Parts: sequence; structure tokens; C-alpha cells
Amino acid sequence: MKVVAFILAFLAALPCIGQAKKIDLVIKNATVFDSRTGTLVPNQTILIKAGLIAKVTRKHQNYAATKTIDAAGKLVTPSFVDTHIHPTDVYRSHGPLPEYLPHDSLALYRKRLSDTYLPYGVTLAMSMGQSDKWLPPILAWQADPQPALLDIYAVGGALISNEGRKPYINHNVVPSPRAAKQKVIDYYQLGIRHIKLYWKLRRPEFEAAFVTADSLGMSVYGHVDQQVMVIDTTLAIGLRHYEHSLTLVNSVRLSQQESQEFKRQLQQQYAPGAAKNGQLERLEMFRFVHDHRPGAIDSLIDQLANSKATYSTSIHLMAEPFGLTYFTTKRDTSLSATQLARCRENFSLFMGYVKQLFDKGIKLRIGTDWPSGGKAILSEQLLLAEYGFTVPAILQISTLNGAMALGLDQHYGSIEKGKKADVLIWEQSPFDQNQHFMARKTIIKDGVVLRE
Repeated sequence: MKVVAFILAFLAALPCIGQAKKIDLVIKNATVFDSRTGTLVPNQTILIKAGLIAKVTRKHQNYAATKTIDAAGKLVTPSFVDTHIHPTDVYRSHGPLPEYLPHDSLALYRKRLSDTYLPYGVTLAMSMGQSDKWLPPILAWQADPQPALLDIYAVGGALISNEGRKPYINHNVVPSPRAAKQKVIDYYQLGIRHIKLYWKLRRPEFEAAFVTADSLGMSVYGHVDQQVMVIDTTLAIGLRHYEHSLTLVNSVRLSQQESQEFKRQLQQQYAPGAAKNGQLERLEMFRFVHDHRPGAIDSLIDQLANSKATYSTSIHLMAEPFGLTYFTTKRDTSLSATQLARCRENFSLFMGYVKQLFDKGIKLRIGTDWPSGGKAILSEQLLLAEYGFTVPAILQISTLNGAMALGLDQHYGSIEKGKKADVLIWEQSPFDQNQHFMARKTIIKDGVVLRE
């Protein structure tokens, strides 16, 4: 009998012996946010091996692992995705921008970028424009993901047509359709699979770049603005991924008389020198179009919804000059109390259209486009909550929606078998209180615990 009992005990222990060779990290007793359904799944165990999620299960057996974290019922979500950043924004705060990223300082530059995002739960970001001279190191970073550093992907572009002057460092000139086609091909041969078309791109170059990228299976993103191109035209060409919800209003074509009336309104409301920021003018335009062309933006939103479009948010940058954000560093102090109140009213009107985008089925995704990107994401989450977005919707906007728009959802954006083990364990849940979006989080990237 003793021999039989020993054999049975040995056989029962075999699964644990095998598991000891397979599991690096176990997170048990987790309340997992399912970013596909927007629901919470309690009592989950997440098994992680070699930087990937090996299994998500309800089984509560004792798994042999290098490290085990008892989540004790706390919320566990995928890490955040920022679909629109610029390294130039981050590096500019440290001094003049270099023509090239110096070889002997690449580790420092990569860490500066990571420090802007990782501590706030962002593990993946898309660089939506940089100098072509910066591409070699950024592509090297993309090909060499590391647990303690931000995963960054680079777009080709942003492409613009010939302006006859030196372009901004983030922009790349394609003076003809032939040049636009070749530029896209050049990017593709570098291994780039994402392209950004900027609003200074004329239609011939726009179409050539889009058709070429689309034929190569590349994802194309457009900052459609300033009425060089407008949404209905770009939708007809085939563009589905749009940058910055704030650009909606610029696809409403104003008559010459309306444009003059808008300028008079702007001058009447704001004394010379008061309107120092583009956000003020843009929000005032939302008010003008809302009042003088009712239904125009609604029609654009319907077109976007019918085309299954996506839009990056970029709402923190619109709110910051008016003291409405949760991390404000650039408040416009030139405004009178009356002007400030008007700007805040205009921001509320703008957020109503952002909510309408969501309600009509346009997939929103976080895209901060701001130097303090990690902080800006938390601010955007709180702003979304303030203007009627539910916690599940905000978490989807912050995770899976972005991964899907970037075509990277096979690796990021949800807690599922085979995905990268990039997860957050929340000390306090935003499901209990919106302010908990700013709660402390245990950050796990590639299965490595970066901060507990």
C-alpha cells in the first residue's frame, strides 16, 4: 500500500514538476478586464512565460513559478497604447533637436522616451512623424524590444507636398505623385509598415501615396486638416484611420462670407494678442460651425461611421491652455475671466462631438500628440470620464482600440493566450471611482515586473 501511495503522489506531482519548467510569473486572484467585451472576469489566474501570456484560467491550483503575485481581487488590465507620439516633443524639452540621434547617446535618448510613458502604464507607442535621419535608431529600437523600455513603432512620413520652404523636422516632402509612390516604397523596403499623410499633402500626391501603401498592405493614417484635403474626399480615396478628433471641424467647407464672419467673431471675442494658441481658435470654430452650419459636423460623423473609421483622441492638448486638464503646464494666462469661460464652454461643445463619434461607432483610440505623453493619457482618461464615457469604454480606447488601429492586436491590447505579457495591476479600480485612473499600478512588461 505504501508503494502504491508513493506512486500516486508522484504522479500527482508531475504536473507541478512540469510547470516549474514552464512558468516565469503567475498572477492569481485577478479581476481581469476583457478588452474585447468590456467586461470584468473575476478569479482569474494569468500564467506568463518568456514574455508572453501562456494561459488565462479559473483554475486555482498551486503553480510552480519563479514569481507569484496575489492580485487579491484587484483589477488587472492590458497596458496602455498611445497611437500618436513624437519623439521630437519629448527631446525638445532637453534642448535643441539634433540633426541625427548621436550614436554615443542612443541609450539615453531611448530611456528619455521610455521614462515619459512607461511609469504611467504605456508600453506601446507609435511615432507619427520624425526626421528620416532618425529612422535607423528608431527602427533598431522597434526590432529590439526590451522589458524595461517602451516598445516604439515608426511611421513613414509625415508626407507633405512641396511648400517651397524648409519643412519641419517631422515632415518629408514628396513634390510629385511619382515621388510620393517611390517614398512609400522606400519606407516599405526599410521594414516600415505604417504611413502618415499630413494635411499639407495635395490630392495627387495623397492618392499616389495611399494607393501604393494600400497595395503593399501598409496601414495608412491621415491628419486631414486646413481644407487642403477634407474628410469626404479622403474617405472616397479609402482612408480609414484619422488623427486628432479636433480636425473634424476643418472638413466643413466655409464660404468666403462665412470665413469673414468667423474672423470678425474671433476679433470681437478676443482682443489682439489674447488668442495666442491654436486651440482657442479651433474651439471657437467648433462653436461657429455649430451655430451657423447646424448638422454639418453630424453629417461628417455619419460618413465616418458608415466607413468604419477610427480616430485618435488628442483631447488633453485641446484642454490644457484653459486649465481643464489634470496635468496642466501650459495654461494661457492672457485670457480674461469672460474669455476663459467662453473657451471652456467651447471645449464642452467639442467634447460633445467626440462623444458623438464614439456613440456612432467610430473607434476612438488614445493619441496624445503631447510632450508629457504618459501624464496626458491619464488626463485624457479622466476627461473622457468627465464627459460621459464609461470606464469600460475608456479602457478599450486606451488598449485594444489602439492596438487594432495599428494592426498590432495580435501582440497587444488584450489579456489573452499568446499576447505579450504587458499588464497593469491597479491598486484602486476606476470602476469604483473615476479618479482612480490616476491610481498606482504594478507595471508588468514582457512578463517582467517593472514596478510594484
